[in-house]
Amino acid sequence: MRKTSLLIFIALLLIIFAKEAQSSTKESHSYDLIVVGAGTGGCSAAIQAARLGLSVALMEESNYVGGQMTGAAVSTMDDKTKTRTGIYLEFITKIKEYYDAQNTKINVCYWGSDTISFDPWVGQMILKKMIAEAGKVDLFLETTAVSAELAENRVSSALFSVKGEKMKFKAKIFIDATECGDFIPLTKARYCSGNSISPLISNTNIIQNITYPAVVKRYKDGLPKELIVQGKPPRYDEYLPHFRKVITKDGDSWPGEYPFNISTHNAYRAIPDVTNKKYIDGGVPETWSNITKTAINWANDYPGDDSGLPGMSVEFLESPNYRLQSSRQAMAKTLAFLYYMQTELGMTDWSVDTEQGYGEWFSNDWKEWSDMPEKYTPILSHFPPFPYVRESRRIVGVKTMTVYDVKRDNKLGRTLKSIPDSIALGEYPVDIHGQNKNSYLESDLGETADKIPNDWKDNDGGLFQIPMAVLIPEKIDGLLAAEKNISVSRVVNGATRLQPVTMLTGQAAGALAAVAIKNRVQPRDLRPFDVQYELLKEKSQLSLFNFKDVPTYSSHWAGVEAAVLYEYMTPQSERIFGSYEKTTWDEIKDVIKKAMNIAELPETNAEYNVSVDTFAEWLRAVFKEDLKKYESVLENLVGEKPMTRGKLASAIMEIKRVTPRFKDLKEKTM
Repeated sequence: MRKTSLLIFIALLLIIFAKEAQSSTKESHSYDLIVVGAGTGGCSAAIQAARLGLSVALMEESNYVGGQMTGAAVSTMDDKTKTRTGIYLEFITKIKEYYDAQNTKINVCYWGSDTISFDPWVGQMILKKMIAEAGKVDLFLETTAVSAELAENRVSSALFSVKGEKMKFKAKIFIDATECGDFIPLTKARYCSGNSISPLISNTNIIQNITYPAVVKRYKDGLPKELIVQGKPPRYDEYLPHFRKVITKDGDSWPGEYPFNISTHNAYRAIPDVTNKKYIDGGVPETWSNITKTAINWANDYPGDDSGLPGMSVEFLESPNYRLQSSRQAMAKTLAFLYYMQTELGMTDWSVDTEQGYGEWFSNDWKEWSDMPEKYTPILSHFPPFPYVRESRRIVGVKTMTVYDVKRDNKLGRTLKSIPDSIALGEYPVDIHGQNKNSYLESDLGETADKIPNDWKDNDGGLFQIPMAVLIPEKIDGLLAAEKNISVSRVVNGATRLQPVTMLTGQAAGALAAVAIKNRVQPRDLRPFDVQYELLKEKSQLSLFNFKDVPTYSSHWAGVEAAVLYEYMTPQSERIFGSYEKTTWDEIKDVIKKAMNIAELPETNAEYNVSVDTFAEWLRAVFKEDLKKYESVLENLVGEKPMTRGKLASAIMEIKRVTPRFKDLKEKTM
């Protein structure tokens, strides 16, 4: 009896505990797509998916939208001009329009005249507006993922802490767009930290240095007393020799040699100041002295070359406490540089900008840091909410990009090989902050230090393509990667971690999720063309070519992009496609055979000039057995005008669109 009573008592306790657990977790919420991380890639993914009709939940750990670009104050765009396309182009166009209305130029940074810079708060404002206008996107701030559930190898739901309250969310697909790849480990998908692969993560491995930027400005009416750094911050004397190696009062001007002078420092990360009406052009050194707002993001990498360490340990990604302590030290190093500015550099009227909307939430909880004197609180309260993280966890994908995928031809300014499954472009040089010795690279991918291209010296970058497969985990379904979490090597991460690329790969992840969900298949089962079709409609360039005769506003631009991606049409030259040239029956038959894999074609009229009408009539003979399927395309091909190469490219793209997508493919549960 006593044993039975004990069992009943234990059963009652379990029921009570279960009910308490249920009551602490609110009822589940369902969305088509959940994007974890509202950074550059996460915002782009949410916007693109919502535009394609999905319901989206966008989760952000901090209280600031925009990630590295705004919340980490890296608002000087690492932009080499050729990837101004898709959502990234939309975003920077809105940035320019905002500052144009303020009669303020944005080309003030990076010592160049064709550059882009903005206040972090302006970037956040524009992103929030784009999100609101995209469709059904619910934004959850101060929200972190706690756990994830899998059903038949597919991520089906996740538990989130929403401002301290546990809430369960269901979705057909989840995208990890966090700054550190924090959702991936919850899903059991394999990932890389440094050059080690889960579950065998080694803390002797490294990732790139982090930086804790800060927006600073010149106070023309005198610096408020509370914004003066009172006395040497922690470890100042330790950092001072390195600061002096980078920036001094009488240093060199760019381009030159270290140390550089104050004007060069200010022009590097210069930010538009709408209250400053003096002329500034980043490409005109004589105007750099007019700069009144910039960011500290040069001599303050942490742990940095001055630390004696090879780089940041992968513990930063794997250990919450190590991440917190490292972020605090990075913040303190930036505070030390600000003290260096106000004292040794003589910038006595410069301090942290108090108008960026920071101060409510910090990832490093520095206010509880006993080693940081309280006297610095008025300054640190206006630092960004989190540091700039260059290298995150990276999924092990269906494909992994290696150094060979980003080697670019100096003369052409692009990779030599074109890939048909491209879903985004990159252009930045390989830029690794920290050691790149062989022991820290992926030997299993054949990467060694001597294979890293010297892009900065040789060609300053150039276009490369990013394949769809790097967004898709090797085995786990219901999950995609965006931001810096895509499947690339450490070397390639040095070129794909920048804002233009992360926005474009984020847009691709959103399109990939939307097309998969609409067709009720997993992303890995999609043909790239169906995703590319949606991206091309959004004017996101996917090929390595910019043809003078096919600008983005051309009605044939998307068709030409598809034609050169899949190489069923050949450009006349590197810069001319020949869009307005009349096509011939020989060319048409050749294109149809290549694009549609059709061996036998009906006879054609021998006439050289092909009209749109005769082309459409001939296609009806080609597709006579499946005519109903293609009629929607053919009925738009009407007219006596000559058939041009541009029209042919557009017609073939539409024909490929209506060709069956998932032949012999069993539908998978979403």
